[in-house]
Amino acid sequence: MTTTEQAKAPILHFPYQSIQFIADSNQCQHLTDDSIKYLTLEVTGIVRFLLQDALKFTRKCRRTKMITDDFESAMKMRYLEPIVGFRLSNGNLPFKTTTAAGLGHREVQCIDDHELQLDQVITAPMPKIPLDVSIRTHWLAIEGKQPTINENPEIISKADLTTDSLDPMKSLTKKRYNLDASKIKTSNPHELSLEQQIYYKEITEACVGSEEQKRQEAIGSLSTETGLHQILPRIVLFISEGVKVNLMQYNLAILIYLMRMTSALLENKSLYCEKYLHQLFPAIMSCILAKQLCVRPDADNHWALRDYASSRCAQMVKMFSASIHGLRNRIVRIFLRTFHSERLPLVTHYGALVGLCEMGQETIEELVFPIIRTLGDRIVKSVENPSLSQMDKTTIDRINGVISKYIPPAYRTSRSTPDDIEHFKQEFGNFYGPRLYTQVTQQRQQPRSTTQPTQVSESTIY
Repeated sequence: MTTTEQAKAPILHFPYQSIQFIADSNQCQHLTDDSIKYLTLEVTGIVRFLLQDALKFTRKCRRTKMITDDFESAMKMRYLEPIVGFRLSNGNLPFKTTTAAGLGHREVQCIDDHELQLDQVITAPMPKIPLDVSIRTHWLAIEGKQPTINENPEIISKADLTTDSLDPMKSLTKKRYNLDASKIKTSNPHELSLEQQIYYKEITEACVGSEEQKRQEAIGSLSTETGLHQILPRIVLFISEGVKVNLMQYNLAILIYLMRMTSALLENKSLYCEKYLHQLFPAIMSCILAKQLCVRPDADNHWALRDYASSRCAQMVKMFSASIHGLRNRIVRIFLRTFHSERLPLVTHYGALVGLCEMGQETIEELVFPIIRTLGDRIVKSVENPSLSQMDKTTIDRINGVISKYIPPAYRTSRSTPDDIEHFKQEFGNFYGPRLYTQVTQQRQQPRSTTQPTQVSESTIY
């Protein structure tokens, strides 16, 4: 169609009969034909503008279908009162199409009126009678004091009134963001009694003290005492802050004592430690993955601390994975992230490897098997380096010991015979493939043992 034909094309507008019918329905029978024609053009223009504005709202909301809210928004923008009563929950128009015989068989839209059965209306139960108006009394004040009941207004203290008068923006902020101080709970809601303060002082000093007998008694008290609920937040804070400070000072002994305190809290069945995992997990993970835990890492036995902390981490994951969604995945993701960075020392890789292996057979099969090849390539590069330190040599021996301890039993349980050395090289690399093949073959020749890999006991790190 050309531009001239488009200009000559008739503009769609409301039918003359519709405007006349609407006028007659509103007791306006005296309108002339010219008035009705003018109203037809005016209504057509208004509706066209409203549809154009509604289409803008539809496109702005990135929809392909116009809804009634778009049309109401367009009416509000034109300062018109919105239509009340049309809300399309299912997306279907509340009209049906029918054919009018008296109008040249033209299709018209009409509201679908539902037919009501008279017998159903008669047999329907009567609605409940509304409650009668009643008056009841309550105490506005008792001996000059207003009781805190729902009928009385809220009591505002003088301190709050003074604060509102001096800083009105603070009260506006509370109202805007719905900040109610009575609903905000601090981490330490209760003050400790004198006996609890003395117990806290004695128990913390004994747990990190130099006397072995007192330390064992304090650890035993933490693992069996049933009245530690109010003092538990402070003990957890003591462990968390103690790990931070002693990591900076490379105090291996205190770190070991703090991990023993953590183990005692986990063994206490009367304590609910789930609220404090955000403080316990960083402390434990720091003892596992830290670059240096002691002043002389080549001489001191910091490996026992890493093994013990890994065992406690696996214990906490098993205890709280059912109640905290995604806990295991978050901890595993932290361990796996260490193997993707060559800047981290081998001792960090050792801690991450032990942490993953302590989580059980499923974790070893899914996550540890794929990283052995990468770990072997890293060790080969370190061995070829002429400036390899004695600490790195010891770490490599420790990593080899962990792999020999956990991987062959897991592989023997999950994979069936026969074993192929080429398959081992392809899966575990040229460094660990032949070693694991030899160890798995030797274990298959031995009778299957029901014992699990030895765990790190507390006596190992005393």
